[in-house]
Amino acid sequence: MKKFLFYILPFILLTTGVWFGYNYYFGGKDYYTRVGEPVEVSTGKFSNGEKYTEYDYEHTAFDEKGEKTVQKTYEVRAKPLRINAYLKLKINPRKGVLSWEEVPEKDVPKKALEKLN
Repeated sequence: MKKFLFYILPFILLTTGVWFGYNYYFGGKDYYTRVGEPVEVSTGKFSNGEKYTEYDYEHTAFDEKGEKTVQKTYEVRAKPLRINAYLKLKINPRKGVLSWEEVPEKDVPKKALEKLN
């Protein structure tokens, strides 16, 4: 029994630590928002001479319980995001918006949809 605990206990502690560390840095809560006009549009050049356009957005987002947060995103892309599209944002409290994806209106939770419209 002691030998079993000697090998299993460190494995359990290490696995738990890795899981909490990953969740702390890369985990987040899902919020939903509706895309509006970009707050600012700027252009520039990369070091290789290629031009780019940066779109800055300020999103008012709501989770499935209707709790509100305001987040800023900066997108370097050829075209701006589609106006009035619904986005699902993965928000980490320490890093801000980690990722986003466009979702259909039917996938937005009811309380968040009420607040967005």
